[in-house]
Amino acid sequence: AALPGQLISAMREACRAAFLDCGTRLLEPVYRCEVQCDRESLGRMYAVLRRRRGEVVAEALDDGTHLFHITATLPVVESFGFAHDLRKSTSGAAHPQLVFSHFQALAQDPRFVVLTEEQQEALDDGDLPTINLAKKLVDDVRRRKGLRVEDKVVASATKQRTISRKR
Repeated sequence: AALPGQLISAMREACRAAFLDCGTRLLEPVYRCEVQCDRESLGRMYAVLRRRRGEVVAEALDDGTHLFHITATLPVVESFGFAHDLRKSTSGAAHPQLVFSHFQALAQDPRFVVLTEEQQEALDDGDLPTINLAKKLVDDVRRRKGLRVEDKVVASATKQRTISRKR
């Protein structure tokens, strides 16, 4: 009678340890963004997309008109206020339409911390990104929901200097 309980408990702990050991990846929802704009506002439209981590998939000139039809992907978290910024940047010449497309795995682990000297050297050389986007997104959601966020109080610790007044 005690064997099935022990087996279930051991299996649960083994699965839990396996999940904690494997690399965590965050799936981010992505919109398909279709924008129509004229040639004069094309560069400003690309700037707004680039600022919000958008990627252009296709670009075509509509037949018989002077309008370009651009298809891009845009992360949902970056889409808040996108239409307003796009219209503001292009003086109302660009008209976006956002439709859910897919989920995309972020390349970074939200629980990644530098543990070895090789990782620190790769970070210093620019091989690793300095800002962990996955951790930033998780922390933003936790703040929005009122949950605890593990922030460092001191970003770079150096010796504290106190200035004493000499009398």
